[in-house]
Amino acid sequence: MININPKVFIYMNLSIDEYKIPLEVMDTPDKREIGMMGRTELNGGMVFVFPDTQERGFWMKNCLIPLDIIFLIDNEITKIYRNVPPCSDEYVCDSHIGIGNLVLELNGGELPQQIKIGDKLKFT
Repeated sequence: MININPKVFIYMNLSIDEYKIPLEVMDTPDKREIGMMGRTELNGGMVFVFPDTQERGFWMKNCLIPLDIIFLIDNEITKIYRNVPPCSDEYVCDSHIGIGNLVLELNGGELPQQIKIGDKLKFT
């Protein structure tokens, strides 16, 4: 298993209306592989940064909480999966597919309903 020291994470913020959401930046292969596996909470969100834009699949293997999964090309939303449950015996571990060079994960149900495909998000 890959161990990542949380002290080496880079952080940034996502601004939605008047809210600022702190994000952990997953910008290396090891960080992207671990993501939310085994974690019981997400304080803010995670943004997965990739070196190129292509179709990507995310799944909820070993994830313990529901997530909103948002695919982006640069800052523009290309696909949204809302309140995706963790894999379990009742829920098959599907792959959630979208195109992007960024993938944002928030706590399930946290992405405001008015946010839609084509909207641009502001990262600071």
